[in-house]
Amino acid sequence: MNSRDFSWNIAASIGFSFILTIVMVIISLLVKAFYPPSFFSFSPIESLIHSPVEGIVQLIILGLFVAFTYPVRTRVEEQQLLIIRRVSAYTIAGYIVFSLLPYAIVTPYIQTFIGLIIAFNIINGAIGGGAASILK
Repeated sequence: MNSRDFSWNIAASIGFSFILTIVMVIISLLVKAFYPPSFFSFSPIESLIHSPVEGIVQLIILGLFVAFTYPVRTRVEEQQLLIIRRVSAYTIAGYIVFSLLPYAIVTPYIQTFIGLIIAFNIINGAIGGGAASILK
């Protein structure tokens, strides 16, 4: 395993985790606009508990993110994009689990909540990128 590839996978996974969080916040706001009794959440599991419509929409969007990385036309492209598939799959799987972290630690301070969001994205990216590099 090349250390440069390992670090690039972790960096890409951290960035992708932050992108997933931004997309989930936008989806949550859109669902809240059209389905008012919904609860604002960026965690798909938390959304399934409080507002099943929002949770299902978020899981569909995550499924589309995974599906978007899989269509490949040629064998050469397939070999080059294989690591991207792994990074996205492990990052999305980790996102579903680690996005519960800000809701597991209850605090009245918004700074702590934002810090937990940043922390779970970094942890998710490190584990997702590391798993994509190690588990081949």
